[in-house]
Amino acid sequence: MPKRRDLLLILGALLAALLLFLVARFMGKGDASTVVARVGGEVVLQKPLLMDGRYAIPLPAGETNIIRVEQGAVWMEEANCRDGLCIHQGKMRNRAKSIVCLPHSLVITLEGDSGAGEAEPEDLDVIIY
Repeated sequence: MPKRRDLLLILGALLAALLLFLVARFMGKGDASTVVARVGGEVVLQKPLLMDGRYAIPLPAGETNIIRVEQGAVWMEEANCRDGLCIHQGKMRNRAKSIVCLPHSLVITLEGDSGAGEAEPEDLDVIIY
């Protein structure tokens, strides 16, 4: 039969795990407005999250990965890396998650507070003054 001290240790560990889960879950819930793709730490693509599209990410070896942005979510649609784990990471809707393709040093993140202000004019449908 477990001792009282063992039960308190297990309960403490479970509470700490729950606290860490809740902090991680709610820290990234902020509004995201921009999809940012970085290869080797350098920004290669920056698009508004509300603009649906399919974007090719250029890679150093002349290859490309393709991401899809649709209905406020982004995911890796095509990748030619060996393991393909980046494709199976699923859809990303908030800043709490990233899509990472290690063989290509590619990281896709969502960032907030930038939105259409950083979009190129040719990427916009309408500009209202």
